Amino acid sequence: MNTILTVFKKEFIDTLRDRRTLITAIIMPAVLIPFLMYGMTFMMKTIMEKEENKKLKLAFIEAPAEFVASVDTAKIEVITGMTMESGRDAILVDSLDALMTFKGNFTQDQVDLKTTKVNMWFKSTNLMVKDRISSIVEKYEEELLDKRIQTLAISESSIDPIDLTRYDIAPKKEFIGKTAGGFLPYMFIIFCFMGCMYPALDLVTGEKERGTIETLLTVPASRFKIMLGKVMTISVMGLAAAVMGILGMYIGVKLLPDMPEDMFEVLNNIVSTKFVVMLLAMLVPLCIFFAGILAALVIKAKSFKEAQSIVSPLTFIIFLPAAMAMLPGIELDWKTACVPILNIALATKEIIAGTINTGQYACIVLSLIVLAIVAVIVSFKQFSKESMVLK
Repeated sequence: MNTILTVFKKEFIDTLRDRRTLITAIIMPAVLIPFLMYGMTFMMKTIMEKEENKKLKLAFIEAPAEFVASVDTAKIEVITGMTMESGRDAILVDSLDALMTFKGNFTQDQVDLKTTKVNMWFKSTNLMVKDRISSIVEKYEEELLDKRIQTLAISESSIDPIDLTRYDIAPKKEFIGKTAGGFLPYMFIIFCFMGCMYPALDLVTGEKERGTIETLLTVPASRFKIMLGKVMTISVMGLAAAVMGILGMYIGVKLLPDMPEDMFEVLNNIVSTKFVVMLLAMLVPLCIFFAGILAALVIKAKSFKEAQSIVSPLTFIIFLPAAMAMLPGIELDWKTACVPILNIALATKEIIAGTINTGQYACIVLSLIVLAIVAVIVSFKQFSKESMVLK
C-alpha cells in the first residue's frame, strides 16, 4: 500500500504542475457553472421581457370592425390589405407575427347565436405570439358570451355545468428536478470526464513521449501498483473537477441576482449534504471507470497528439447517454438503472426531485463499482504488455 501511495503522490504532484489540467479540473468547473446559471437566468429574463413588450404585427381577413376596434393598438399593430397567401409568406419571413381569418358572416352569425370559425396562423418559434393573440380572442369571446346570456335571459351558471378547479400538488423541488434536473448531471459527467482525460494523456502517453516511463518501471514496484497509482491520480483529478462543479453551483445559488424565490429555495436545497453525498457516491466509481478506460486507451498511443485522436470518439460515446436523460419520457427504472452514464443522469434528476428509489440507487452504485473494477483490470492488462508501455 505504501508503494501505491508513493506512486500516487509522485503522479499527483506532476499533475498539479500541468497548467492544462488545473484549468480543466479546477478553474473551469468552479467558474463555468455560476457563469452558466447567471447567463441562463439573465437571458431568459431578457427574452421574456422583450417578448412581452414587443409590439406584435397582426393581420386580419374579414374581421368584424368591433373586434378590430377592441385590439389594444399600443401593443398590437393592425396590418390591413393582406391575403391568405401573402400573410402566410410574411409570417415565414418574420415580417408579420400572426394572421387571423374569420369564416362566414361573423356579425350575422353572432346575431343568430351561431358559432363562427376563426383561424390563426403563426410560427411557434416566435415566443409568446400564440398566447398573446389567443388572450385577445378569449377576452372578446367572453364579451360575446355575456351578450348571449343577456339575450337569452339565462344565468351564467346554466351554461357552465362543471366548475373544474385544478390543484398542482407537485413540490417545486420535484418539478425542477423532473424538468430541469437533466442539465446538472450532464455538466457533472462532462467535468468528471474532462478532469480525467488530461491527466490520463499526460501521465500515460506523456510519459511515453518524454521517455520517463522506462525510468519509472525500474523502481522496486510492481506494474500493478504503478498502474493503480496512476489510475488513482487520474480519478482524483476527475473527482476534483466534479467537486469544483458542485462548489460553483453553490456559489451561483448564493450570489446569483434576480433568481425567483421558489427556484432559489429549491436550488438551495439541492446543494444539501444529502445531495452531495449521494452524488459523490456515484461519481467516485464513475471517475475510476473513466480513469481505467482512458489509461487503457491512451497507452496504445506513441504521442500526445495520437492519444487525443484516440480519446475524441470516446467523448461522444460518453456524452450521448448523458444527453438522453434530458429527453422526455426517459425515466429511471430497473432497466435504465443498469445503463452506464444514463443511470447517473437519471438518478441525479430523481435525487433533486426527492423521488429516488433506494433499491434502484443501490443498483446504480453497485453497477458503477463493477464497471470501475473491470476498467482497472483492463487497464492493468494493457499496462502489462511491453509493446504497449514502451515506444
